[in-house]
Amino acid sequence: MRVRALKGQRLHIANVVAWIGLLACTGGPEGTAGQPTTGADSFGGGGLDIAKVDGSGGGAADQDAPTLDLSAVAEKMCATPQSFGCPCAGNEDCDSGYCVDSETGKVCTKTCTSSCPKDWKCTQTAGDNELTYVCLPAYTQLCRPCKDHKDCTASGAKADVNFCIPRDDGQGFVNGSFCGTGCAADKDCKGGFVCSDVAIPGVEGTVKQCMPQTGECSCLPAWVAIGASTACAKTNEFGTCTASRTCTAEGLTLCTADMPATETCDNADNDCDGATDEDDAVGCVMFYPDNDGDGFGTGGGACLCGDPGVGYAKNGGDCNDLVASTKPSADEICDNFDNNCNGQTDEAGAKGCKVYYKDKDADKFGDNDDSACLCPSKKGADWIEQGGDCDDTNKLIKPGVDEVCNKKDDNCNGKTDEEGADGCKLYYTDADLDGYGPATSATGQSLGKCLCGPNKIYTTDKPGDCDDNTKKVNPTVLEICNGVDDDCSGKTDDGNAASSCPPVAGGQAGCTLGKCGVGKCGPGLFDVDDNPANGCECAGDANYGVKGNTCGNYIELGEMPDGSNTVTGKGNIMPGEDGDWFHFFAKDQPDDNTCDQYFVRIKFASNPNNQFVFDVYRKSCAAADQVCKAEKEHSWTTSFYGQQPIGSDAKPQPSTFGDHQKSPVPEKAGECKCLAPKPNFTGAAPGINLCSDNSAHYFVRVYRDPNAKPSPVCVENAYIIAVNNSPP
Repeated sequence: MRVRALKGQRLHIANVVAWIGLLACTGGPEGTAGQPTTGADSFGGGGLDIAKVDGSGGGAADQDAPTLDLSAVAEKMCATPQSFGCPCAGNEDCDSGYCVDSETGKVCTKTCTSSCPKDWKCTQTAGDNELTYVCLPAYTQLCRPCKDHKDCTASGAKADVNFCIPRDDGQGFVNGSFCGTGCAADKDCKGGFVCSDVAIPGVEGTVKQCMPQTGECSCLPAWVAIGASTACAKTNEFGTCTASRTCTAEGLTLCTADMPATETCDNADNDCDGATDEDDAVGCVMFYPDNDGDGFGTGGGACLCGDPGVGYAKNGGDCNDLVASTKPSADEICDNFDNNCNGQTDEAGAKGCKVYYKDKDADKFGDNDDSACLCPSKKGADWIEQGGDCDDTNKLIKPGVDEVCNKKDDNCNGKTDEEGADGCKLYYTDADLDGYGPATSATGQSLGKCLCGPNKIYTTDKPGDCDDNTKKVNPTVLEICNGVDDDCSGKTDDGNAASSCPPVAGGQAGCTLGKCGVGKCGPGLFDVDDNPANGCECAGDANYGVKGNTCGNYIELGEMPDGSNTVTGKGNIMPGEDGDWFHFFAKDQPDDNTCDQYFVRIKFASNPNNQFVFDVYRKSCAAADQVCKAEKEHSWTTSFYGQQPIGSDAKPQPSTFGDHQKSPVPEKAGECKCLAPKPNFTGAAPGINLCSDNSAHYFVRVYRDPNAKPSPVCVENAYIIAVNNSPP
């Protein structure tokens, strides 16, 4: 006979075996039906998949699976209508009066006393007649999605030992609750299930229940038909979010519960506690009751996701919510009130305050580093208006006192032991590092600074260095002949400078303009060539130290009348001598009306290298009687004159050395005889036509020419001066 599809449904052949066995129990002996070998309807999967029954789901392999016509099976198992195993809608459709749930839907059952067909069990019925027992499917509710234990009790049966068991994935996710069935051992469970000790919430201890060995329960058509469902949940530290899973034609739906999260201001119940955007959610804003409308509230406030409106402020901390001027943002004022709500009254810096300084040492000067702007009512006795104290632990240190050399800023001017402090000492710069510094500048200004000690610039307290760029020049250095004031005495090449020069023969070494030379010769010895190598090489002449050195101590040459022979004077002028003085008397004797014989002549007969010159004085050594100076030859003659110039334009004639007239004279006629006056000459003049007496004393000073190039000679009679009174 052809097996027809029941209501157009197709079942997997492997999963329909259990159903066939159920139907087979109707006509066969108890316990003869074969048990399913695939673990159908278990928690662990492999049970009836309604998606595969109606052909709407499953993989390609499932679409080609063989099918059975369940109606044909039903006709075979249900030979007598309303008998055991026949489909039913209610108890009235069954001969036994009992229509029960099965894995394939509602079927008629039968009463029993102790045993039933395989996978059926004899169970006491629920209802008025509690003494009635009927055969019920042993695993009809096994793995069914459930909400409480009553969902796991077979229909028409008294409450039994089946429990609704939550399934936790071990990560805080409850994937739902599913029915177990009571058992004593694994043999009491269908294939794919084991008898396990299970802890049931609300039940003391553990109970034995058939549990799937692996995997999750599948949905049976009967459960799909009634929309069997179970609650699922996701739990973490933020809370628990729930949802449900329902048996559908496509299978058990997934758990759609949200993952619990921190409550956030986003109009959603993030932590699944049933409240949305509650206080203290992330993103909330603090609000405080604000009675005076000053923008600051009181109390602890609340952190809200929305603005509560008028009467609340986002700022807290108001200490007087009845006075709008009193709030945390207000300025503190010296008025004995806490205006800014900081818990202090008239604190430092309040408006109306005054700057005071702490005076710990009571010296009437406060510490600048310990100052505060205080309200007068808050000022203590040790707070004063005068600051400036740089050490408020020492009463002797304060502005106005004298600075003392003690390594302290006594007068609080920001400087320690500054220049001019009591106990200071003059220090000088020492550029050449010889230990001495210049005391004064070129203009006489003092260069020292009165310091408490040396510093980087003023390093020495020893003054007197006259050349601070030369280390070998300072007051401790011995003077040497070098043209430098070595010992800074203010003089150059003084003192023992000559001692640095080589010895000088016949005298002592000397130093002039930085050069060594002859300093001082021994008695009667002289240096005439300025050569220290031969020292004092000359001895004085015969007159040295005897006569000739002054006009009053002259060398006498004698009387020289007209026409006398030449007389000579000899000598040598030594360095340092004023010169040799000679004297002679030139006598003008009576003439015989021929030519006057008076003719005084003085010249050098010997003058080596023109080194010598002479001065001539007539009558005396007085300056007024000097007739020539620095000459090398000189003469004095008698001049004769002609007639007096005629006319009003006649002018006096100048007088010169050698003229015996010192007043306007007639025309000069030269040297001539004593003649009578000319016929046309009128008047008379002294001495005209008469030969006058020109006798006079002559003084001659011989000395070295200061303008001559030095060329000294060292001989006893270096010069010879020749004197005569005779016409040429």
